[in-house]
Amino acid sequence: MKKKDKTTAKTENKAATKAANRFIAFAAFVIIVAFVSLIIGFNISPSVDAESGKTAEEGLATDSNTENAAAVQGGAFEVTDYKLEAKVDKNHSYEVVLEVSVDIPQQLQSIKFSLPSGNFRIVDVEVEGAAYNLNTESSANTVAIADPDRLGEGRQTYAIKYKLREFEENDARNDMFYFTALPPEWKQPIGKVDINISFPDDFPWDDIQCYAGQFGVQDINNRVNFEAAGSTKRIRVQGEKIPENYGITLKAELPDGYWSGALSGRWALNAILAVIGAVLLILALLWLTGGKDPKVEKSAETKPLKGIVLPEIGYIFNSKVGIRDTIMILIYFAQKGYLRISEYEPKRYRIYRLDEPVDEERLYRNAYSILFEDIYRDRAIEMEDLGERLMRVRGAIKDDIAAGYATAESSAFTPLSKVFRYISIALLAVAIGVSNALTYSYEYIAIKYAESLILAVIVAVAAYLLCKSLDMRESNTDDDNRIKEIVAGILLIGAIAYTASSVFKRTGSIATAAILTVSAALCVFFIAVMRARGKDNAELVTKIRALRNFIYHPTPKELLENYIADSNYYYDMLQYALVFGAEESWAISFLRLNVDEPDWYSDDIEGHAFSNIREGMTTVDYAKDIKTFIRTIETAFADLMRRRRRR
Repeated sequence: MKKKDKTTAKTENKAATKAANRFIAFAAFVIIVAFVSLIIGFNISPSVDAESGKTAEEGLATDSNTENAAAVQGGAFEVTDYKLEAKVDKNHSYEVVLEVSVDIPQQLQSIKFSLPSGNFRIVDVEVEGAAYNLNTESSANTVAIADPDRLGEGRQTYAIKYKLREFEENDARNDMFYFTALPPEWKQPIGKVDINISFPDDFPWDDIQCYAGQFGVQDINNRVNFEAAGSTKRIRVQGEKIPENYGITLKAELPDGYWSGALSGRWALNAILAVIGAVLLILALLWLTGGKDPKVEKSAETKPLKGIVLPEIGYIFNSKVGIRDTIMILIYFAQKGYLRISEYEPKRYRIYRLDEPVDEERLYRNAYSILFEDIYRDRAIEMEDLGERLMRVRGAIKDDIAAGYATAESSAFTPLSKVFRYISIALLAVAIGVSNALTYSYEYIAIKYAESLILAVIVAVAAYLLCKSLDMRESNTDDDNRIKEIVAGILLIGAIAYTASSVFKRTGSIATAAILTVSAALCVFFIAVMRARGKDNAELVTKIRALRNFIYHPTPKELLENYIADSNYYYDMLQYALVFGAEESWAISFLRLNVDEPDWYSDDIEGHAFSNIREGMTTVDYAKDIKTFIRTIETAFADLMRRRRRR
């Protein structure tokens, strides 16, 4: 074989590979950043209290001057009285009425007070007769008075009502009573404190304790007086001249099971497991009943397949005739001696017409007539004209190929399995969206429906694109298809990982998060394989896969026997290798064999003639040249289609 200078081609291939890798990395980075930014955007949206139904903006009530509700504290003021009435309920909740009296030296924009914060829900917050702004987003809950009429100079009293709902106890040894009557986050000194707390009649009284002091340190100056009346089940705490950041907390250990009806998010965990488990079970049943390929016998294939023309391979896999399938007709015509390919400049080709394909099938004869319409023998088609002709060839052969596979048994995708796949994608999307929503229900906070809906949409779109890319994998070796597969996979993994992390972050259950992740991954697997083929189609696909496996991993004995029996064996099988993207693997297997130089492909680039005399081309060189030819024609065809769409 001839030898030609490969420096230019290798450089261009390396550059193309680097460009493709950069594009994949950039696309993945952009998608991840967009996905995270989108989710974060919804995470910082205004919160809604699950039981009061008020957002931070809605909590401003209906006063016409509430535009100042979010303003910062406008100046100094003095808290003269702090009166708190609390009722302890058997369901481990506390109904609180807090009256705060202040002296204001001058008009203020707002006054902010701290409310208790911790692992409980603060609900039903209300400030009587005043506009206010409630903030429960941070670790310190606050309520800001923002009513100009209630912020004037002089004495003002604010009545703040709220309810604390504790979560169910997880300690099997005892239940705990722990109530913060004055939060240590309180920022203002207080003149007088008067706290009254009532308890249920059966409340155990022996272990009740009161802790008071600044920054969590017990007060040694005894600023407060603690009185516990067991007969009336009431506690009173009084004090004067209380400094800022001074906390008052009541605590008691109770018998296990004392609280009844406290908040419990375990139902949400069970619901997440039930939803994803049910979806996984349904998908498994759908796959077994209508999404599973029929069983066919496998056989070894080492020679060109009889009864299958090259353009049909893509259609057998995906019921589509792509441009690469059409270009393979050129390779077939060349190998049979019906045309000759000449590379007259780097990546510039002419296609010369030779003998007519008289004895070929009608599909090939029609394709040849369209391809060389108005072209005489030994005349060439220029690359500028090849795209239009290939487009007409594809349009003509599509109908011929489809007619040969019109029966249900020849279908590449049974209608039932197609419907089952769409149902499966929808079910997985719903499961992920619902699971994310249930993490908010676990904490008894408002569900961010937009976030859950976006996750569901991302899962549905990504799963669909991933399936389309995987379906094309066996018959399409383009980099574009791999990029789509990678991008779809990143989106799908990102959505599932985000939901699993939300489960762990909000519930603390690593087991639930792990089960959700594994179950979702199994669902994706069932969706990907949810494509049942017709019986005849499955048999053809099995043969094609067996031939592909042989081309990638040929046994030396069979390869040599077939080559000795047929001198054209290498070129006949090379056509299939090009379809499967295995041309280099196939060519390497023949490096040590004396393969004749092809007479249908010529390197006519000026300047290569001298170097070609010195050493013959190897089978690998030839395979790379043909691969470059196919990709060049594909690119030219894609450019043609883009120009047509712009018109």
